[in-house]
Amino acid sequence: MSKREQRANVNKLTPKNLAAVAGVVFALFLTIPTACDAKPELLDRIVAVVDDEVILWSELTLRTQMDLQQQQRNPAYLNQIQLQGEMQRILDDMVDERVVVLKALEDSIEIDNQQVEDMLAAEWSRVRDQVSKLEFATMLEKSGMSERQLRATYRKQIRDRMLYDQMVQKVAYSHFITRRDVDEFRARYTDSLPSRFSVSQINVRVTPDESVREAALQQMTQVQSLLTQGESFADLAIAHSQDPGSAGSGGDLGCFSSGTMIPEFERAAAELRPGQVSEPVLTGFGYHLIQLHEKREEELCASHILLQLKATGDDRERALSVLRDLRQRAMDGDDFAQLARDHSEDPGSARQGGLWQVLEREHLPPIVQPYIRHLGLGDVSEPFVLETGGHILKINDDYSTLESLVREEMVDVRMEEVIGEYRTLIHVEVRLEEEWLWDPLTAQNASPVEGS
Repeated sequence: MSKREQRANVNKLTPKNLAAVAGVVFALFLTIPTACDAKPELLDRIVAVVDDEVILWSELTLRTQMDLQQQQRNPAYLNQIQLQGEMQRILDDMVDERVVVLKALEDSIEIDNQQVEDMLAAEWSRVRDQVSKLEFATMLEKSGMSERQLRATYRKQIRDRMLYDQMVQKVAYSHFITRRDVDEFRARYTDSLPSRFSVSQINVRVTPDESVREAALQQMTQVQSLLTQGESFADLAIAHSQDPGSAGSGGDLGCFSSGTMIPEFERAAAELRPGQVSEPVLTGFGYHLIQLHEKREEELCASHILLQLKATGDDRERALSVLRDLRQRAMDGDDFAQLARDHSEDPGSARQGGLWQVLEREHLPPIVQPYIRHLGLGDVSEPFVLETGGHILKINDDYSTLESLVREEMVDVRMEEVIGEYRTLIHVEVRLEEEWLWDPLTAQNASPVEGS
């Protein structure tokens, strides 16, 4: 995660945001067995010193792995120079983060200690639930720490993250954003994208016509008939289900909590008794037969048989025609947010007037890049079709959105100044030698930590 993304994520210190911090911290622990099993002879070393704190090679490599995973980038497809660049950038970020935390302590910024302990306890419990006692003991042994030491390490990382976030908030709200600032920002990006921008969408599903649905329903009725004749649900799933992820295991979906599956599926499953099989359930994926195995306090355990509804070119063209009409209405002055509320078939974003997500210009998702990279503030894309349906996207230019983007831009500048100023007052030393980086994610060239 880049420094810009970190700063953009701290508009509010919500429990959800802070839980994400703890989740990242504990993910490092869960990667210990893989890393250690791959290279049991691995030794650590110091790659940077910030005041009286050190950053270790192991921390850097794990952070690099996690950053690449978040960006959905496979290290195997990066050449040596690209990997070296990533590690250098991430180490710079890690050094800057330590500098910001030290500055926050210098400024006597306070955090809620109870919140730290509550989050630590919740995440510790979550991790313990994911592994057996033996696996947990093995992880501890390979980490070289006792349980008490590990908790102390994670507690410090959670506190540091909260201090960093509080420092960013202090900077963000120490400057008043004027209407002139917003107007100048808007004028600067009338025909291009700012480095970070907000996107709304209208989604129209590509749905097969009635004849396709009738054929699938007739086939599902035949499967139901075989079930009533005594054939097992699992065997029928193997033979007939078109869900590649579960058909081979007899349709088994395991156990899932609320919000995991699409609403129509969850509602139908929740109405069943253990052992009962549903009538055909229509969702955006097709027709399902659902067999409920178990009802837990917060989870359902089920299997299903899926018969997909496959769209044709005519179906896609029908969705595009609807989107062309909606785009034209937006271009003629209709409020995009209201159009999204009235017509978008993505319930989550429709409720928010189509608000989808904030994107970075330099890291656009490849799947939407061709449709928005040439747009400017306020523009609406041409309609396009993806697996999730047909879409039009708008680059949001309302005042509150632009005010937030202006503030983020200002925070970037001011935080760089804060970091630069404070670095001159403390000891900062980077010891990352270029020859270490030839195999950066396995650390084959690492040597022991000084003093060990």
